[in-house]
Amino acid sequence: MLKRLILLSTVAALGSYPALAQEQNQPDPQPSPLPAPAEQIQPPAMEPDAPAGQPADEVPSNGAIGEVAPEEPATPPPADAIIPAQAANEVRADTLIGMGVFNSDGEKVGEVKDILLDNSGKVTGVVLSVGGVLGLGAKSVGLNWSEIDVQPEAQVVKVQYSKEQLEAAPDFVTQETQRAESDSQMLQQEQPPAATGTVPPAQPAPDATQ
Repeated sequence: MLKRLILLSTVAALGSYPALAQEQNQPDPQPSPLPAPAEQIQPPAMEPDAPAGQPADEVPSNGAIGEVAPEEPATPPPADAIIPAQAANEVRADTLIGMGVFNSDGEKVGEVKDILLDNSGKVTGVVLSVGGVLGLGAKSVGLNWSEIDVQPEAQVVKVQYSKEQLEAAPDFVTQETQRAESDSQMLQQEQPPAATGTVPPAQPAPDATQ
């Protein structure tokens, strides 16, 4: 019985030896390569976009894509049309307006309120603000340009009229005021006259004694 058990053990050991040897002779499996990090992945090269209306194979090679060509410098007006600086005998409008007006006796009679020009741009006159207190109650008086003497050095305007004479002159009326008055008159003429009905005379009360 003991011999039989030894024989069976030997046969079983011999039977498992080829399988064990085969397992030992097989090579170890190689680990699969890890994916490359995202920052190391290079995107495919992209072709530059062609300008609108131009095929992609005709992209201009001179200059950067999208570069705007510099604009041509503007041409100034001719030299004879330009006034480079104010002359000594010229007075700017913003300097003249508000300048004090004095008569020959040195009396201040008003201030320059406005300047009048014709259709050709020629100065024809000035409008003076005369009278009033601190600008309140003053009247506008128009004078021809030939009636005033502008003295830019002294920052004054000279006239030969007194304050009383200028206050007695008619008021200067602008075109806007004239149109407003004309429109008001036309509107009054277009309105129908108010109906004037006659009221019958009152009848005397009947006499109660009758």
